[in-house]
Amino acid sequence: MAAQTDFWGEIVPAEERTPLAILREQAALLGTKTKNLVEATVDTSVNPLARNEFIHRFALVVPSLGNYKYELFRIEHGVAIYPIHTSEPPPALGLETEQEFVDWLRRKLSSVETKRIIANLLAQAMS
Repeated sequence: MAAQTDFWGEIVPAEERTPLAILREQAALLGTKTKNLVEATVDTSVNPLARNEFIHRFALVVPSLGNYKYELFRIEHGVAIYPIHTSEPPPALGLETEQEFVDWLRRKLSSVETKRIIANLLAQAMS
């Protein structure tokens, strides 16, 4: 029997960090900052309308309030990773690079609105 020929060649993962990895890093940091009174999770699914797109939902979770969950934002991207589309009010942003995504995420997580939401959840968790 003839030896099988490998047509695949060398396969290596993309060098850029994925949006999912970046979101998970940030989610892990929130629990530490709030003594786990408010945590963050990232849930991933496939877009039912466009099966080649991933949806990542970034949510705040309050374990002491029956695991109350507040979706802070969601992003969508295809298998090519970039561009990323955000759930921000119209028009949804298209982020073309990892750096654009990181800059957007930094602004979103450190915004006055996000801090207000977390502060309100912390107050309720401590009641």
